[in-house]
Amino acid sequence: MWENGHRVHTLILGNSHAYYGLVPSVIGDSVFNLSNVSQRIEHDYFLLKRYARACPKLRRVVLVADNSCLFDTPMENDEPARVTYYQLYMGYPAHSCLSRYAFELSSMTYFWQKVKRHLHHEGLNCDSLGLGCDYSVAKRNPNDFLDENIREHRFVDWNSTHRNRCYLDSVAEWCQQRNVRLFLLQTPVHAAYTRKADARQLQLVKEMTDSCCRIYGAVSADYSCDSRFMDNDFFDSDHLTDQGAVKFTRFFTKEMLDLH
Repeated sequence: MWENGHRVHTLILGNSHAYYGLVPSVIGDSVFNLSNVSQRIEHDYFLLKRYARACPKLRRVVLVADNSCLFDTPMENDEPARVTYYQLYMGYPAHSCLSRYAFELSSMTYFWQKVKRHLHHEGLNCDSLGLGCDYSVAKRNPNDFLDENIREHRFVDWNSTHRNRCYLDSVAEWCQQRNVRLFLLQTPVHAAYTRKADARQLQLVKEMTDSCCRIYGAVSADYSCDSRFMDNDFFDSDHLTDQGAVKFTRFFTKEMLDLH
């Protein structure tokens, strides 16, 4: 990003829904995907502020704001080792409450995963533009669509939800002040995921994103219940396969990005 940020017009942020779901090369030659697995909106905001300095031509930001992230608890509560990576490799500030995670070796599980990948010469899981590459149709497991295996993103507490909403507003305000168009994205999910989700929670997602759009001029892009996607477009109940990602990115580019 520091070396090639001057070429970036569109920056993609969010969690695994964007990491596996939006293909920069399909959108155009000035796009970078800075999303990551389990990335919280807090970290999206941090990364936007940090790397926007390297992107003087930035004019669009795409941010996942859906049922999978608006109810997240802080990352240090659930996946503290991931916080360590943001500190080590992206300059994320280490707070006192995270001091015991100051070194990568503090999580041996994550550390050995990296060692094993190195020994097997597997390298990174993403391409040069930040797209996650390991959710292919060939690796799709039908058992992931059984009711007992469908993941639920459940509301935890109002403090976490309010915190995420505040960071969402911070991203939106940052974009508004710099005349950067913000797209609040809900990626396609399988019908089984929607059936199992809490309807009141989905309504709250809509209310939060609609409010953000109304106040800060963001654009809502809700593809969560799009009927154009078939079973093979989904890797599991809420992630797209490589095939589905290309298909979705083409729709999103033509129907949203090209019109704004």
